[in-house]
Amino acid sequence: MRKTVYIHVGYHKTATTFLQKSIYPKLTNEMTYLSRGEIQHYLYQIRHKKLSEKQILQLRSGIEEMAETEKPLLISYEGLSGNPMSMRKKIKDNLTILKDLRRIFPEESYDVHIIVGVRWQIELLTSLYVQYIHQGGYKQAPVVFEEWERLGVLDGYYYFHYLEQIKHLFGSNNYYLMQYERFRESEMRELTALLQYMGITEVPEYSAAKVNRSYGTMQLKAAQKMNYFFKTPFNPNAPIPTKRRLPLSRVLLQNRASFMLHYQRYYLPESLQQVLHAKYQDDNRLFSQYYGIDYTKTDM
Repeated sequence: MRKTVYIHVGYHKTATTFLQKSIYPKLTNEMTYLSRGEIQHYLYQIRHKKLSEKQILQLRSGIEEMAETEKPLLISYEGLSGNPMSMRKKIKDNLTILKDLRRIFPEESYDVHIIVGVRWQIELLTSLYVQYIHQGGYKQAPVVFEEWERLGVLDGYYYFHYLEQIKHLFGSNNYYLMQYERFRESEMRELTALLQYMGITEVPEYSAAKVNRSYGTMQLKAAQKMNYFFKTPFNPNAPIPTKRRLPLSRVLLQNRASFMLHYQRYYLPESLQQVLHAKYQDDNRLFSQYYGIDYTKTDM
């Protein structure tokens, strides 16, 4: 009998952190949930490394040792859908990651179901750029997106192509597609549908507190300037060193007082939005036609 495995691959910024903190840890009666912290070493290899057959076997064995025989297995890590914050010159793309997941969990032994959360690319990538600043970045958006384009990061958001690869590798019925915009409209409805797909009839009690709070326009501009002068992971050659583990800007700006003082949502420059819209338009037309989610409009 094949073991059932659910792998929530992301994307980033589609409620994955909320599910990982508030929902999945409460499903232990129904399944084995391996959190990112528990299998971080394995996830790093899957996300970054070119894996030999020996490494594939070691990953499979290590994960199996942590799983309970009689329960389905749940893994959730948005990094499996791509690596947008990588500072490497060459990244492992999300299609290759999917192929490695299939190698780790071969069809003859595992009934693998892939859970995918999607979001309008312009909003998702805006949120990722804000996160880049939040983590210590200082470059202007056009420069960062030019780097992401060169590294192949932006090619990871062709949703139709990605879903087709999932169906090819894991089966035409072995995926669950969750739209972030619908999740925001009705959290309980979408949670109920997701858990029912996983064979769970009731949504566990959870806190409705917001997990993440993004910088607004003012916080982002202030953080950019601070990150330019103070050393951060994204600016190791900054003129002013600091012994803090977190960027100084994050310590000073990621707080309630900062957001209460002034908060205005940040938007990418209009010209950059137009470039991104054109990049994904053809794939989004197919995505709308075959999956019923329309991201072809210029304003969601």
